[in-house]
Amino acid sequence: MPTQMVSLLEVWNRNRTFKGKKPEDLKICPRLLPLLRDPCVVASLAKQNSKMVALLPPAGTEVFRRFTPESMAEIERQMAEEDEEKERNIALNVEVAEEDLPKPAVDLEAGKTLPFIYGDPPAGLFNVPLEDLDPFYTSHKTFTVITKGNKIFRFNAEPACYILSPFSLLRRGAIRVLIHPYPFNL
Repeated sequence: MPTQMVSLLEVWNRNRTFKGKKPEDLKICPRLLPLLRDPCVVASLAKQNSKMVALLPPAGTEVFRRFTPESMAEIERQMAEEDEEKERNIALNVEVAEEDLPKPAVDLEAGKTLPFIYGDPPAGLFNVPLEDLDPFYTSHKTFTVITKGNKIFRFNAEPACYILSPFSLLRRGAIRVLIHPYPFNL
């Protein structure tokens, strides 16, 4: 089959008039990640591939929730379920490969900047204890604090010094002092 010669002007004209894809035709690639904030795009991807939906973070600002005593009770419930599952696996002599065990998300490590796919948290949720965004930590007693520069800090939710709960005013004040960057801003 002979190849057709295309002039440079035709190629330029085609690229200039290129229209974006419909949400139904989108596939995930790094340069299209900002589109994942659009709920109709996420719904389209859900129809195409149900396995990919589990990898997507929830859309919008509902992903940022304050860390409350109810959150702590939910973490303890999930820890109990995980312990029961481990005991069941031990009783049935089921071995789980290390590759199958959950791992923390690399982009949600403490000290890193919040990935842009989550968007900016609402103004009232900066420097406030939040439920952990990383699914790996849903069964760990941790909470996160996000600074105005979208930097992630992760803290243990156990009582500090065996007396200061994560909801104590003294501990919240200590966390604010710890994450405040003033002395190091030059």
